[in-house]
Amino acid sequence: MTAEVYSNDYFGRLEDRDFAQDKTIERTWLIEEIIKPELPNIIDNVERCLEMLQSDQVFKIPISNGGSEYGNSPSVKGLVARQANKLVDFQALVKFPEFHKGRPIIFKKHPESHFPLQQIEDITSNLEKVLNRLEELEVTNNSDSFISSIGEILQLLTKSINLLQNPPRNLSFPDSNNQAMKQLFKDHESLCESTHHEISLEIVLFKNELCVDFRNLSKVTKKPWCGIDPQTGKSFSDKVKDQLTQDRSKNISDILKQNGVHIEQPTFINSFMSNFNTQWTTLPQAQYFLNRCVTFNNNVVIEINKVALTTM
Repeated sequence: MTAEVYSNDYFGRLEDRDFAQDKTIERTWLIEEIIKPELPNIIDNVERCLEMLQSDQVFKIPISNGGSEYGNSPSVKGLVARQANKLVDFQALVKFPEFHKGRPIIFKKHPESHFPLQQIEDITSNLEKVLNRLEELEVTNNSDSFISSIGEILQLLTKSINLLQNPPRNLSFPDSNNQAMKQLFKDHESLCESTHHEISLEIVLFKNELCVDFRNLSKVTKKPWCGIDPQTGKSFSDKVKDQLTQDRSKNISDILKQNGVHIEQPTFINSFMSNFNTQWTTLPQAQYFLNRCVTFNNNVVIEINKVALTTM
């Protein structure tokens, strides 16, 4: 039996060893003998990922929540088509009982509209940078530069994973402000809005799924809850929530009184009258608005129904 001893190993006295040099030698050996031989396989895998993300093939995906358009529950049926980093088709028959008296609405992508999938765009950009770094590593002889580039690659991969595990807030309800609806459909306002309601559309990638969410939103018209500050873009309920967070010694009644809202006892008469008097409210009514109100697309809304669809 034979064994090859590591050529730079040292069997002399401990005090005669140069630990800094040993560390450098071991690091160089690890890079040259362990990591670099695996780079071609890693590069192939990254290239394969990029090919799939940038493929010209059109993937058509049916979407449905299983509901009937003739029943009294929300229903969505349609088709989504993706090509590379964009949606090239989107068709859906959507019905919410409270929206247009339950009449099904057809949402069909305008031929000239474009809806880029921002997450795929960002991931593709990250992987292209990763690929360039990996190709540079194959010819890099400086250990410090090699380690620095590995760190950059790991950061890019972590960012890409986070894009799928934690979709950006600007793509999700309510921060999206219905951008998907605005970009996909011409005359979207006539499609998704009525006097008292608005339909929102959210399209995001989550892990390995394309998620499509439709919401039926009721527009809040009662003052002061419907008010939005034009300078901050925040609603009255946002303002109250912020003040409650900033000063935890005060309760809801204190904050409302500071903002000129009179609190009445929750009797039937007072609850009824508070619907007409903009400066009156009962505490349960205030709690309801604080819990349910959402600032969305320059309106204050309350979510009535939601249909969540996922595709692989």
